[in-house]
Amino acid sequence: MFPVGLESFSSMLSGAPLIFSIVVSVLNAVLLFFASMKFLLVLQLCGYKAKRYFKWLKNPQTPYLSRLMLLCLMGFLFFCIIAMCFSSVLGYDISSLVGFVSYLLFTILYINTESKVNAKVPLRKTGRLIRLIIVYCIVLGVITFGFLTLLNYLAFVIGSEVVGILRFSLICVMPILTPFILYFSSLLTSPFETIVKHFAIKRATLKLKRMQILKIGITGSFGKTTVKEILKSILSQKYRVLATPASFNTPMGIALTVKHLDSTHDVFIAEMGARNRGDIKEVAKIVSPMYGVLTGVNIQHLETFKTLENIKDTKFELFENLTDGGEGFFSADNENSVELANRFNGEKYFAGVSNPENNLVSASNISVGEHGTSFTLNIKGEEGVPCSTVLLGKHSIKNICLAAAVAYKMGMTPIEIALGINRIQSIGHRLELMPNNKGIVIIDDSYNANIDGVVAAMEVLDLFNGRKIVLTPGLVELGKDENMANMEMGKILAKHADHVIIIGRQNAEMILAGLLEGGMKKENIKFATNLNKGNKELNAMVKEGDVVLFENDLPDNYN
Repeated sequence: MFPVGLESFSSMLSGAPLIFSIVVSVLNAVLLFFASMKFLLVLQLCGYKAKRYFKWLKNPQTPYLSRLMLLCLMGFLFFCIIAMCFSSVLGYDISSLVGFVSYLLFTILYINTESKVNAKVPLRKTGRLIRLIIVYCIVLGVITFGFLTLLNYLAFVIGSEVVGILRFSLICVMPILTPFILYFSSLLTSPFETIVKHFAIKRATLKLKRMQILKIGITGSFGKTTVKEILKSILSQKYRVLATPASFNTPMGIALTVKHLDSTHDVFIAEMGARNRGDIKEVAKIVSPMYGVLTGVNIQHLETFKTLENIKDTKFELFENLTDGGEGFFSADNENSVELANRFNGEKYFAGVSNPENNLVSASNISVGEHGTSFTLNIKGEEGVPCSTVLLGKHSIKNICLAAAVAYKMGMTPIEIALGINRIQSIGHRLELMPNNKGIVIIDDSYNANIDGVVAAMEVLDLFNGRKIVLTPGLVELGKDENMANMEMGKILAKHADHVIIIGRQNAEMILAGLLEGGMKKENIKFATNLNKGNKELNAMVKEGDVVLFENDLPDNYN
């Protein structure tokens, strides 16, 4: 037996009303998808992990939920006002539709406004993202259709004009639900994604084992991408090299890169990142590298690792999972790196500027300038060779020495290595000089996010003449040490910069305290809630001859 009126209502749904409900559901799903772009981006940046996603969502400094609440409120109020005003003239069917149009207009206005806010890191169009978007849009359409059906049923059974007029009103609350519907959709796709990941990693692992190719793993708390790009540049003088792009340093990132490996490649370089214990072990088992490279260890990602010992143990997982006879390359310029080298029982080599007598590769006659660096590359048992690079700062030489050590053990001559060094290009967002025609020096160090990098950036800043302006949001993911690290950062900035623009609220208080303690005048410190407003502050004060440093730029899930 049907409930009262349900049988006749089901017949009413056939034909035009049903088609109309479907059209409205599809339209609403598409609009809400475009209104959810920020949440899609943050969910991707959070690795589709609930804990990190909802931590961002409930952060009082996250404005997006409140914006969606405002959208819902404005849409509902205008819906009610317009629907009630038109009901006496057009009847409740048409007036309800007119009210719904007002909601659609507010949603389009919201999408247009949000689209003007540039994402710092764009959405990566991966297979997983595309599958999530399809499922998400289907779920949005189904929920919209359910709301419409429920209200149509109530209007039909009750026969009330008020219910009829407000038949579309429930849809107005949907924007505020989108962040949660999105994560629900992610949960729906999760079992399938687990299967996809399993088989992708299995295929990559088998392919790497099958191929006669030299495999190199690079890890560290900082400098991984830089050393990877330097090593790729040097090795490319003699070998055909494939390296993981950008920061593809997760199991799936490596698996996707391995798809591009073919029989013409001689070397595969895998950058290996980690946020938790066991992460490096997982990627090392995929790659089975012959060579392991450690750039250095500090408290980066202490928030998830909890202790420095956990970080060190995780980085050492690379060396515990080298192939038989595997060799380790360690930075001589980082105490934690030297400590981990002493744990390693295999063949090991040090490289860097410190303790040159113990290093396989070191550098001397270092001359740093505002257009690059020159030095003599010293390889034990070989005659020193002069080198020059566009990379800025003494710390760049440390990274070059580490990469050169690997290249030398692979059979490259000092001359071949020097040619590779001379051809190294600037590495994006890592102390990269940005061209402009206004007589201003702009240094982009926005992908630097650790205290060691800040010290290196200040050394580079000192190379330039002129007034020095630094824009920074500070350092994150440092757990219990975050406040002290940002205060220390403020003290360091005070010694090298003339003006500082602090971006965002997260670390502002501690950076300010450090700047003042370091001796910077309060009038030389400015604040901006986001980078766009920080740029406006910069434009109001910058002049020809100034040196501007963008030091770190928090990803969207921190803003």
